Amino acid sequence: MSGVTAVDREGTGAAAMSRIGTVYRWDLLLGLHNRFVQVFALACLAGGTVLAVTATGHELVTLALFQTLLFFGSLFAFLIGWASGQRSREQGAFLFAQPLGSLEIVAGKLLGTGTWCLLLLALFMVPAAVGSGSPTTILVLGALSFGFMLVYVLGGLLIGFIASPASGLLAVLLAWAVSVAGWELGLLVLGSTNWMQASPGLFVALLLLNPAGAFRIAALIGLDAIPFDAAELETGRIIFENILPFTAMVFGAWLVVLTALASWLLGRQQY
Repeated sequence: MSGVTAVDREGTGAAAMSRIGTVYRWDLLLGLHNRFVQVFALACLAGGTVLAVTATGHELVTLALFQTLLFFGSLFAFLIGWASGQRSREQGAFLFAQPLGSLEIVAGKLLGTGTWCLLLLALFMVPAAVGSGSPTTILVLGALSFGFMLVYVLGGLLIGFIASPASGLLAVLLAWAVSVAGWELGLLVLGSTNWMQASPGLFVALLLLNPAGAFRIAALIGLDAIPFDAAELETGRIIFENILPFTAMVFGAWLVVLTALASWLLGRQQY
């Protein structure tokens, strides 16, 4: 009996992976014909090449890449995720006429859109890595950026699944602005209050809860872009001494939560 159950589970898992692969290939083809992706691919290649040729010094290249990825990379990931989710919303009746579950749709589209993000990120990072004189550090930044962008791709997918084009685009821009700037500004105001100053652990937790904040701190500290000694800290010393793996855990937690939420919301849509 247990052998039959194991075989059934194996067959079910293989079928699920096959369905996810179908959505993945479909999303790759849609991205190939997306003019926005095509233009951005040329911009990434040109930007990375110009940066590699004109920037002087490894530190300048690293900081320029970091700033570009923090602001423009996150915005692109949000927008390409939103566009992918919007296409699913427009073709929802067709998708759900197929033997596909909502989790399989979300997973397949995340993999497909994430692949495009990885390809575009490579077009931008590889020329800079070659021209910087320190390709290892640049590639580590690239890996950190990819995890950061996946979170925003999934956030964009979620908004695209549930919102109309106009309201969805407005929600994407608002969420991006809050994440990359508004969150830290709000914490800066809260940091001046007595109750927040009495709870430094809460301040650190809120700072690192935001994906953009975690990416910013990991890039600046983990890649030695700024002089920093965590040994003198009373709060969060272990976290800051291991900021790169901790940031990977933050991104992983966001991916799990957003995947579950997107799958649930997609399953509730009526087509």
